[in-house]
Amino acid sequence: MMSSQLALGIGLKPTVNFSGFIPGRNGEAVSRLLSGTDSFIYLWGESGSGKTHLLQASCHQQDESGGTCAYIPLAQINELEPGILEGLETLDLVCLDDLEKVTGDPAWEIALFNLFNQLRERDARLLITANSAPAGVDIRLADLASRLTWGPCYHLLPLDDDGRLILLTQLSQQRGLELSKDTASYLLHRIPRDISSITGLLEQLDQASLAAKRKLTIPFVREVLGL
Repeated sequence: MMSSQLALGIGLKPTVNFSGFIPGRNGEAVSRLLSGTDSFIYLWGESGSGKTHLLQASCHQQDESGGTCAYIPLAQINELEPGILEGLETLDLVCLDDLEKVTGDPAWEIALFNLFNQLRERDARLLITANSAPAGVDIRLADLASRLTWGPCYHLLPLDDDGRLILLTQLSQQRGLELSKDTASYLLHRIPRDISSITGLLEQLDQASLAAKRKLTIPFVREVLGL
């Protein structure tokens, strides 16, 4: 892992991995990431679709295999200069999250273009996420816009009901919570579809359950979440 991540206050969540990601309709994208054979992959989707999870899982996988990597959340560091990208070209894997936060800025676009080329020359890997497909991102540098079409591009789709049920069950088991089928079904039809919201709501229920020393029954869930 790249030490400068720690200096910038950028860290990976230790529990984020591929086994904890419910692919749903995104199986092909997950398979390509797991294979580690593509030099460049572009992922896009709405907030909560799993983009950050997949980038961090890819970094953990690279780190566990003995490679070097860096995860850069551009939404958190866009007040910094593009020089933050300097040195990343020496790594085996670079993951850039939320590309749209820095595009439109000439200095950032040139730095991104150079990083793309330098990594490609070394056969290193680059993973990029954004909130829209390459054509929908505000990029002024034509050469950079062209580079973003040089690899697989996947639209990450939200979980369907089956996927959300699997996620609810999995997260509950990880926390040691008993979530009956009736309670899970009740939640399923009343909570947002995105992964972040589901995770946050279950954490809220976990804390409330511990504090009240009560099981996750439908009345208790309704009371805690105000449903």
